[in-house]
Amino acid sequence: MCRAVAVSCEKVGRVAVLRLNRPEDGNTLSRDVLAGLQFHLNSIAAEPTVRAAVLTGTGPNFSLGGDFGEFAEALSGDESFGRTYCASRTEALADVVASLYELPFPMIAAVNGQAAGAGFSITLACDVRIAETRTRFHFAYGTLGASTDGGMSWLLPRVVGPGKAMSMLLEQPIIRAKTALELGLVTEIVSTPELDERAIAMALSLASNAPHSNQAAKRLLRAGEFRSLQDHMNDEHETFADGLMSADMRRALVARDRGEMPTFD
Repeated sequence: MCRAVAVSCEKVGRVAVLRLNRPEDGNTLSRDVLAGLQFHLNSIAAEPTVRAAVLTGTGPNFSLGGDFGEFAEALSGDESFGRTYCASRTEALADVVASLYELPFPMIAAVNGQAAGAGFSITLACDVRIAETRTRFHFAYGTLGASTDGGMSWLLPRVVGPGKAMSMLLEQPIIRAKTALELGLVTEIVSTPELDERAIAMALSLASNAPHSNQAAKRLLRAGEFRSLQDHMNDEHETFADGLMSADMRRALVARDRGEMPTFD
């Protein structure tokens, strides 16, 4: 179950600790990282000895979101080529988000450094988020002329409420640890060296609960949701594909290559 790939996994008692393991790329959610994360999520979901899990990133950042190299590759061909990439990438991302959200036991996101774009989304699919003092949640979509992905616009209002989610998605602020705590995005803030230890300790504590109790808490809290996450993400990701094919995305990638901030008409 636990092999060092783009995502690594280790067992600590009845807790599985998953680490996004491409720090040189900011743990961006490339094909390899998404595939590695899905592999381990499938494995731990089927492992009866796992009663809780932790997801974190190796290096200074949790995840900087989408892989810009892959985005640029998607734009190197015609629209059909780009949309085919989008369908493949967003389907893989949707599978990961759904797998995180539907795990039969608690999943804790130990958010180190920056969680941006889809990296932010996958933290929202976890049950509990712990930040360290350097943590920043960054929407990142506006500066690309893009729209949300990874269930962001479905998950965020369920964490902070619909009114606050609307203002956040329109303004797209960079949310630092203290503000994240005030908004309820995270449950606590710890120092950087303490993050792993605290997240694993919390997971071990939750793993000691009766499995039925944890499962029932997750299921009952979500019983009133009127639209499935998968249905919502299908709509969301069609819109994301529209954004990827737009002139705004092309302009943003050109500006990024020049080290400039993009401007949009």
